[in-house]
Amino acid sequence: MKKLLIVVALLFVAPVFADDVSEYVQLLKSDLKANSKEIVKKGMQTFTNEEAKLFWPIYDAYLAERGRFLDARVALLQEYAKEFDSMTDETAQALLNRRFAQVKEKDKLDVKYRAKFSTALSPRRLVRFYQIQHELDLLIELGAVSQIPHMKWWQEK
Repeated sequence: MKKLLIVVALLFVAPVFADDVSEYVQLLKSDLKANSKEIVKKGMQTFTNEEAKLFWPIYDAYLAERGRFLDARVALLQEYAKEFDSMTDETAQALLNRRFAQVKEKDKLDVKYRAKFSTALSPRRLVRFYQIQHELDLLIELGAVSQIPHMKWWQEK
């Protein structure tokens, strides 16, 4: 888990201080996939053979689709970093609109996969899974936002 947080921190520091973060993105994706599976496995405590047979292929597909949201988030942060010192109101609004659109699309993905996960898990086990996934998402987002410089709102153009 600590390794995952370090990789997340590196990923989101990189857009502000470097132009090319593709190696960080690849590292995060592979590390996130490996660690999130282990965290989910531990958090769920035990899967029956039937649950495991049904759950893990769905989870792998879920992670694969979530990868595009990571790409979109990184692209947004790269744009933010590029515009940071010369941010206009129009650019700030466009970036904010993109972020809200990303959140909506991620929510749609979660709704889509909730139905799929419910074929593998009982409702109570499904709630537990989403608790774990939500905690992972919060840790990743916290790692990200803690490394991003705040908007220079006090410096009006």
